[in-house]
Amino acid sequence: NRKSIFILRLINALLFIILFYVQYNGVFSIKIGTINPMLTLSLLVTVCMFSSELTSAITGLLLGIFVDSVASTPPGFNAIVFMIISVAASLIVKHLFNNNVWAGAALCALCATFYYLLRWLFCIAFSTSLTDNLTYIMETILPSILYTAIFAIPFYLIEKKLYNKFYK
Repeated sequence: NRKSIFILRLINALLFIILFYVQYNGVFSIKIGTINPMLTLSLLVTVCMFSSELTSAITGLLLGIFVDSVASTPPGFNAIVFMIISVAASLIVKHLFNNNVWAGAALCALCATFYYLLRWLFCIAFSTSLTDNLTYIMETILPSILYTAIFAIPFYLIEKKLYNKFYK
């Protein structure tokens, strides 16, 4: 059973690395105009739906540290926020939501909303005018939340298949 858990975590680590590369490679982009999905966040939420709180916290912290190394946010921002999101996602699925694909997309949308609004608050909100802030929220944040949540659907299906293969 430990071997199965190790293989599952290794596969998830490889998925995170691939998505991290796709997100931050600089060669090709998945952006649509100013709309930019957070692929690693989508996968993180779906992984946390099948993980314990401790595993989720460690995964969120490690992923956040990697994202902090390339993101233009304050140091430690992503590490802290991803850890909070991952624990919250794990707890929400355990106590409030069903564990299905639509709940995964909705949970990803909630987590993405939390992430993008915190990033806006800490990085943009106080440096631009009210008009620019509202424009940024309407043209960038809201569509990015939906774009991020859409990626939760295939990631959930992958995670469910992996979970069923290695845990059952």
